[in-house]
Amino acid sequence: MSGLHGDVKVEVSKKSDTIYHATYNPYMQGMYLMHVTYADRQVPGSPFKVIVQPSVNSQSVEAFGPGLKEGVIGRPIKFGVDTRAARPGLLTFDCRGPRGTQATVDVIDNLDGTYSMNIMPKEAGKHGLEIKYDSEHIHNSPYLVRISGAPDPTKCRIYGPGLEHGVLSSFRGDFVCDTKGAGAGQLKVRVHGPKGGFKVDMHRDTSKDRTIVVRYNPTEPGDYKVEVWWADVEIPQSPFEVKIFQDVQELEEFLLENPQERNKYPPVNGSVSSTQSFSLLNGSSLDSEKYWKADV
Repeated sequence: MSGLHGDVKVEVSKKSDTIYHATYNPYMQGMYLMHVTYADRQVPGSPFKVIVQPSVNSQSVEAFGPGLKEGVIGRPIKFGVDTRAARPGLLTFDCRGPRGTQATVDVIDNLDGTYSMNIMPKEAGKHGLEIKYDSEHIHNSPYLVRISGAPDPTKCRIYGPGLEHGVLSSFRGDFVCDTKGAGAGQLKVRVHGPKGGFKVDMHRDTSKDRTIVVRYNPTEPGDYKVEVWWADVEIPQSPFEVKIFQDVQELEEFLLENPQERNKYPPVNGSVSSTQSFSLLNGSSLDSEKYWKADV
């Protein structure tokens, strides 16, 4: 007996001089050809076409949950599987990273036909997740799961004129948050300043996927504080203290008295472009803050 998945062993036993009993056990569904010979010749009708149906309906099994799409190393990557619409069968999993490293999948049987899973990957990158029921892929399997490295706020780079002291009439309140290499996380920017004296906007730099342009436009002189957080951890150097003066003379007097405050942070290199904007909370109150979730 032969098929697309290989040959199937057929055991033949003799019942009498003219009757033989054949038994076979295919492990995969599909079409097979049964070759029957007698005295080294095919019997009439041989080979016979045999269609093997699946023992269970694997397409009735459903997987669900955020862990089927993305996750972060060191954090729970969970999803569930519901087999209640299928006949009893064996549920198996195989999850591998970009270098072929197999991730551990912990399975909890909820004893009601549903299962809870937790993936524990060993590397970052795109993982292939196969979910099979009695050796057959379930609906939508295999899945592509994007695994990011653990967040590292120390890898965030913050720079731009909006972090330097300046004069109100010519102040450029924009700076750049580059999160490349910082893993998955949420960028939070909070600006403290005179009540009603500013508003905050955030844009993604469309030419650089992990770069966010932040802009606040002060309308009053005073002391401003800029806080930058990544994955709920404040990045190094934050908070940034910014003083905005009414005129150039006040600024120069301050810098003469405090020379260490001159050019504290690197300016933006080149122009910063942005076309995709996000909704924001404005600065009508004492604080203004904005969040941005990075793609993992």
